[in-house]
Amino acid sequence: MLSYLLRRILLAVPTLLLVSLVTFALSRYTVADPIPYDYTENPSAYLAKARSLGLDQPEFYFSLSSRAYPDTLHRILPVEDRKYLKELAEVTGNWAAAAIYWQAVTTDLAPTLKQVDGPAIMALSGLRHVKHPDQVPPLLNAVRAAADTTSDVAIKTLLETRIAAIEQAYRNWKTQPQRWKLLAPALHWHGLKNRYHRWLSGFLTGDAGTSVVTGNPILVELRPRLFVTLLLNGLALLLAYLIGVPLGVYMARRHGRRGDRWTGAALMFLYAMPLIWLGSLLILLLSRQDMGLGLINGMNAEPWLLSGKPFGQWVWDNLEKFVLPVLTLTLHAVAVLAMQMRGGILEVIRQDYIRTARAKGLNERLVFWRHAFRNALFPIITVFANFFPALFGGSLVVEYLFDFPGMGIKMEAAFSQNDYAVLFAMVMFAATVTVLGSLVADVLYAWADPRVRFGRR
Repeated sequence: MLSYLLRRILLAVPTLLLVSLVTFALSRYTVADPIPYDYTENPSAYLAKARSLGLDQPEFYFSLSSRAYPDTLHRILPVEDRKYLKELAEVTGNWAAAAIYWQAVTTDLAPTLKQVDGPAIMALSGLRHVKHPDQVPPLLNAVRAAADTTSDVAIKTLLETRIAAIEQAYRNWKTQPQRWKLLAPALHWHGLKNRYHRWLSGFLTGDAGTSVVTGNPILVELRPRLFVTLLLNGLALLLAYLIGVPLGVYMARRHGRRGDRWTGAALMFLYAMPLIWLGSLLILLLSRQDMGLGLINGMNAEPWLLSGKPFGQWVWDNLEKFVLPVLTLTLHAVAVLAMQMRGGILEVIRQDYIRTARAKGLNERLVFWRHAFRNALFPIITVFANFFPALFGGSLVVEYLFDFPGMGIKMEAAFSQNDYAVLFAMVMFAATVTVLGSLVADVLYAWADPRVRFGRR
């Protein structure tokens, strides 16, 4: 059993690594700017925040690019300048010439340049955003015209010096193309100091980063929500198995009778009904004083952290608020489990060893529970593995419907606020839970049928 478990764990590790790679790749292509500062207004704060987030590090352990780009491209900050420099290099393939041009047009001018007229300032600013060398001459002519018309000798000298530097850099950029470098691949090894390694290490060590919206560590943001969601889904899963498995065996024992048909129809109705409809019906039935029974007073549980109470005390004080969301998830899961259990029993009950047990005169109850039950568990175990992602997806709907302070509400808030650091951390957590659920299912397969452990050697 131990060797089987180790093999399954070794298979789960590459899966989690692949999920982490996909999640990390998605997080890199978000439209939200992770830095809350403007570089032009506060460059020191921008650079400090960018370095703290690792934006000056390469993305991965290695990178494959063209020879037109240096292996230190990731060190250029701010990020917008890095993107623009890359676009300049794509025009001619000559990185050195593009970098010299960029330096010439971005070098700060003396404060006296403020006395120059508007068209010259706009032309100098435009030189920083050209996409092709042919766009440079008209802008240089505008700056040259401003230099010719100014009567201030200092400003005229300053502009002429700038024009000469830009013109020389522009000429080199245009007349020294190296487009072959754009087609020549280059492999760069960056080592462990990269953003993916930092991101993955953070998950493994408990430092998953910070929220862009609140500035708090992601684990501080998610821990209270995670406890609430695990408790909510754990209770629903436990009740679903306690009810669904015996109910499925009961239906199998009464196969073809009226009770089996009516129960099956009711379960199919529960399974087909969307969670949001089922929850809304339970609200009308159990919570409304005017239309329903009014058994539950209120639905919205107070957030755990805002209550200032220990987790156990908070659960006890809000126990009534758990009834409707747990009941909604339980009823939907019971429908699946009972029908799967019924089908598994009916398939096993036709086997020869069941006929032999009956021929020996065993009680029908013993035939079902001692001989048929364990061998009919495979569909139930498969459902168990699929319940982890399904319950978390259903939890999102249920928590939103009942305004329950769990992971579902937090995921919706992170998405609406573009807090992608929190959002992708939750995606990574959900994927980890799903893989762990499959691992537990593999172990249960081996327990239900020892032949599974020795199926492959």
